[in-house]
Amino acid sequence: MDARLIALKLFLNELGISENTSTIENRKLIQKGVYLGQCAGADLGYRFGWDKMGPFSADLARDYYLLSDSLALGNQDYEGMMLQPQTRQALKQVLPLMKAPKGVELTQADWLELLSSLHFMRKIRGYDAATARKALETEKPKLSHFVEQAKDKLKEVRSLNLNS
Repeated sequence: MDARLIALKLFLNELGISENTSTIENRKLIQKGVYLGQCAGADLGYRFGWDKMGPFSADLARDYYLLSDSLALGNQDYEGMMLQPQTRQALKQVLPLMKAPKGVELTQADWLELLSSLHFMRKIRGYDAATARKALETEKPKLSHFVEQAKDKLKEVRSLNLNS
């Protein structure tokens, strides 16, 4: 297993995300978790564009399939390895975002889709709050009911704060 896949495995472990790619929900968790982790300062080098489910990296998709295949073949090269302390610290900031707050009736994957989509619209596209909300209402009506809760949770992570 090459260093890039080992880093991805350790990154996912740190966030409590399975490397299982068998369902769209699992793949969405990986995409959104890596996006948020990178934005918090734990950069693995993936670049994200926009997809119907929010931020998406084709390179990350390639790598998580390679990782899944490697693990299925019994490869355990990652054992005994750790991420750099600054990377682990950045990911620790993201951990509180991994579960939807009380009252937010979304799956974990949908919650992370909302967080990452809101962040992408504000920080990458440069939308103001009203424009981002309108775009989410149009593109993700099922998720848009929880924009305020998502905004509040992102505020808790200094590196992901939409106002900074």
